[in-house]
Amino acid sequence: MRIAAINLPELHVEVVRAAASADDGVPLAIVVAEPPLTEAKLLGNTRLDVVSREARLLGVHAGQTIAQARARASNLAVRVVRPAAVHGVLARLAEVALAFGATVSFASSSDPSYGDVVWVDVTGCAHLHAPRGSDGGHRTSPSSTADGEAILASRLARVFAGLGHVCAVAIADGPRVAAILARAAALAHVSARMASQRLGSRARRREREEDDEPALVVVPPGKNGIALAPLSVSALPIGADDARWLSKLGVRTIAELRALPRSALASRLGARAQVVLGLADGDDRAPLASYVPPEVPEEETTLEYGVEGSEALTFVAKTLADRLAARLAGRAVAASRVELDLALDVALLPAELRDEHRVHRIAIELPAPLSSASDLLAALRPKIERAVLRAPVLVAKLRAASLVHKPQAALSLFEPQPKAERALPRLVAELAADLGEEAVGKLALGDAWVPEERSRFVRLDLDVRANARAGSNGNASKSTSADAGAGGKKRRHMLASVPEPTRILAEPIPVPRDAVKVVRHLSRLESVDWWKRLPGEGPRKGVDYVHAWVDEGSAWVEIDRATGTARVRGWFD
Repeated sequence: MRIAAINLPELHVEVVRAAASADDGVPLAIVVAEPPLTEAKLLGNTRLDVVSREARLLGVHAGQTIAQARARASNLAVRVVRPAAVHGVLARLAEVALAFGATVSFASSSDPSYGDVVWVDVTGCAHLHAPRGSDGGHRTSPSSTADGEAILASRLARVFAGLGHVCAVAIADGPRVAAILARAAALAHVSARMASQRLGSRARRREREEDDEPALVVVPPGKNGIALAPLSVSALPIGADDARWLSKLGVRTIAELRALPRSALASRLGARAQVVLGLADGDDRAPLASYVPPEVPEEETTLEYGVEGSEALTFVAKTLADRLAARLAGRAVAASRVELDLALDVALLPAELRDEHRVHRIAIELPAPLSSASDLLAALRPKIERAVLRAPVLVAKLRAASLVHKPQAALSLFEPQPKAERALPRLVAELAADLGEEAVGKLALGDAWVPEERSRFVRLDLDVRANARAGSNGNASKSTSADAGAGGKKRRHMLASVPEPTRILAEPIPVPRDAVKVVRHLSRLESVDWWKRLPGEGPRKGVDYVHAWVDEGSAWVEIDRATGTARVRGWFD
């Protein structure tokens, strides 16, 4: 079982800075605690759980008290982070990772041996990322499989880095071994970045390009033990007392741990001896607990200060759209309805409006399903600019209330790809948000004898939903055709096979009969809608439709058979 582990060494710091918009250069220390503990209740003897890279450069470490830390860094900012906030970010990242494997899982830093990590089962997925052979197909040799896993790891790291997270990726046999290797690679990478910050500005610029590259570890199948051998024994899931005891014995690496007698180690390590010794040998058969994402994906952000301007709200919506689009890509779906809930500052609302106007909702029915962040933001922008808020916004939540399947199609190198198929859904969504869903549609043919009814306006959202329901139910291929009637017989169309005009006039133009030069008789209507005849009205002789030339050009002319008058009803362009 091949497992990819993505370790996030600075996740707590990233959560704080994303919520509070803190300066990246400010030393930061974090206390992980449940309510009711707040930053105002922190005491000098409270111990720190996580510190930022800037704080470590000043000598601040996890486990120190706040008083000890501020003695080394006077400008240290101490924040409280809820475990639920970190859990929500890991759940979102696990959903994003669904684009790389069918089974994902995650774990928080409650176990210090693994840290904040997201797992993806990538068994059998390497050939999908392997370089193509000369014939255009994927190669399946052992070397190409290793190349495919290396490319897969780099793509995983690129996606997580694009969401603003520092990460390290390791692929190995088993989730725990992969997590240990990813954590060790992340710690080594962070240490290297800290060392480069201590260098001069010229050397720092030289090292910056290498530091920006994420740490990647790909272990060949069956080589877990070799990859774990040089790591410190503290990388294994053992207690701090056991790690100190091994250090006193001169055992610092996992390779040295293997050389010790197993019976003595088993009595010292206790109940976890079997797990620890098995991992030291590279044996990891732990199952991966599958994470099932929620049915309706949604993204939420809490603002430190209330905002009410359209530009500020658009910036907030862009961040939410980026996160939501990544989750939609992991599910291979698109959104046909999006909702943006803006929780207002209740303290600034009038008392009579606090119950009804506590949350301002912006809902958009998308005529064409969208999935990319830029398209979602383009659809939301007109609604945000026209929104009238009664108080500043403190919390913004964006959800994809309705999802449809998004078919994937490989791009061709030799055939041109129509740009309209990519640009039209976004344009239609912008028009629907600006003009209203009922005002955006397309012109469809109507099966009728009367010319005025041969074209009709069809709302795009109704047409798209009907197709989406047919596709989701799997009835598209086996449903009866629209042209088939009862008994499987093909229904006859009322439309003739004669040429149709390219333009139909809203108001006919009378023309002299002698100015009409008939080219071809097209159709004749004798009695259409005979049941609509008024009482006492005589029989109608009908009209003839002809293709004729008039002074203005090639026209579609209607000739009344009773009076002989001619009128131009349309044009042939």
